Amino acid sequence: MTKRFIHVAALVCSILAVTAHACLWDRDTLATEARGLPGITEIITGRFDRFPPLFYEMRLERVTGELADDPDNLDLYDDAGVACDRLGLSDEAIGWMERKLVVMDRLEAKGIDVSEHRYRYLANLGTFYVHRWLKNGASREDMADVERSRDLIAAAIELNPEAHFGRERYQLLAIKSLLLSDSERSEMTSFLGVISPKARQLSNYPDGTLLELGYADAAEGISGLIQLGSAWQSIEVYRALEYALASEGHGVLSMLAHLRVHELTEIQYRLDPSAPKPVELQDCEFPDIVSRYDAASLHDEFYIDARTEADAWTHDRNNYLTARLLDGRHPDTDPKFWSNWKETSSPPKLPDSSIWPVIFIGLGVIIVFALVVATFVVVVLKIIQFTRNALSA
Repeated sequence: MTKRFIHVAALVCSILAVTAHACLWDRDTLATEARGLPGITEIITGRFDRFPPLFYEMRLERVTGELADDPDNLDLYDDAGVACDRLGLSDEAIGWMERKLVVMDRLEAKGIDVSEHRYRYLANLGTFYVHRWLKNGASREDMADVERSRDLIAAAIELNPEAHFGRERYQLLAIKSLLLSDSERSEMTSFLGVISPKARQLSNYPDGTLLELGYADAAEGISGLIQLGSAWQSIEVYRALEYALASEGHGVLSMLAHLRVHELTEIQYRLDPSAPKPVELQDCEFPDIVSRYDAASLHDEFYIDARTEADAWTHDRNNYLTARLLDGRHPDTDPKFWSNWKETSSPPKLPDSSIWPVIFIGLGVIIVFALVVATFVVVVLKIIQFTRNALSA
């Protein structure tokens, strides 16, 4: 096995490890969907909650006790399974779903509608299986768990195709791409499945391409993979977001996602010098929709500040969270848990790359100048008219 193959295999595993987290269903998913997704700039720069292990350890301990008293509470099985999965306990997570299935079947036999929970069961179990494959070494010789994951996620989508902001479609694409051969994957721009001879150039994604392929909600769905999962560290997911945003005509946002890809690539290269060396920012090629900024200037003028602020915000917020967790408090059970939290900083404003503000400012200047000239001309004409009237009198 060559060193390059080992590197590629490791990269594929890291891609799916973070991508597969995205379709977990528990109380955090429901709360986030009620609020709606945060802004795309926050998703790209990392300004969203990522809870520490203690959060899930406390949740697991509590819901385990609650299930002993209320074994028919199907929501709690999701909470327990996802908590185990977040803690890397894949077999235990799968076990919680097996227990949930027994309860669902019993309740359904009594005439109780459990269709929503059957969907959540399929989505969670599909995610847990691919995680187990990754945890057990991601062997390409045994893809049974990945195939099982693919079938379960597909079944979940069939039951509820509009759930999870549509992001399960993109999780499924990522899982399917893992089942492709290495040569097939090497020709793909991203797990969206779009083929391009120059995968790094966004000019290969003219407006409407993804729409024609049926991925009109690609940017929203892929954003969900990041904000509600662990795809924050996935090069592949951010690359897919980069292309989706470019296809929709969001030039600067696409470039911003590219800067995150570049950052992750630099980190990977530092950890493994055999990995591909990142392209210099000034050498990156982008489509004409990016009219006022290049990658290097956007990096210096916005990205560095935004990432610094997001990391500081995350640090402060997790300190607040951990201090209260250690006191025995938890957001699940304490409605005032976040009442004393105060924003410690504000994110910088994303530069506007659109040419329209420039046009409007230019038109405004022209209009003001024209009004001044017209006023001057009117005043001069009035003076001339007054002088003539005075002389004729």
